[in-house]
Amino acid sequence: MLRQRAVPLIVAASLVLAGACGSDSDNGSTTSETPGVVDSSVPPEDPGSTTGQDRSTELVGRWDVVNYLLPEGGGLTNVVGAESVFIEFNSDGTVSYSTGCNSGGTEYSTTGTYYVPESALDSTPEGQSIRMGPQFEQTERGCDGFLGDQDRDLPINMGAVTRFTLDGERLLLLAEFLLIEAFRTG
Repeated sequence: MLRQRAVPLIVAASLVLAGACGSDSDNGSTTSETPGVVDSSVPPEDPGSTTGQDRSTELVGRWDVVNYLLPEGGGLTNVVGAESVFIEFNSDGTVSYSTGCNSGGTEYSTTGTYYVPESALDSTPEGQSIRMGPQFEQTERGCDGFLGDQDRDLPINMGAVTRFTLDGERLLLLAEFLLIEAFRTG
């Protein structure tokens, strides 16, 4: 039983190591498997790939929030209230937002380049690094119930975000798990 399990793991490990340490025999250049590092001497295999690109300019604009993570393992919830809930990234490094109750703003910055895993064996998560905050300025209109919870939770989630992914008009702001899902509106 042990031999049957060990062989596929050894083969898989050998393939991973060969891919990470190997070279492209067609053009004689070495490829890099380090996330965020691009060897410009090797043309990308997928011309539509976004790996190695800085996609931060694609954030600029307004994104309507549709879901966000509740604190303490509460799972995802839809936004509530009659007011628009959005995050708007500006080209000057500021971000403004509305929780549906209050509005506010902070700073944001991105680092590195966008990374897309090439296989299921690649444990590096998709996306590009982002940081919002640390200081958030917000109006102080009081809201109760679910709207008050949303007003508290959205800025906390924004401050915890470590990376973003983009899929067409869909933006995911993530840490280890999804924190905020939004769609482009402007």
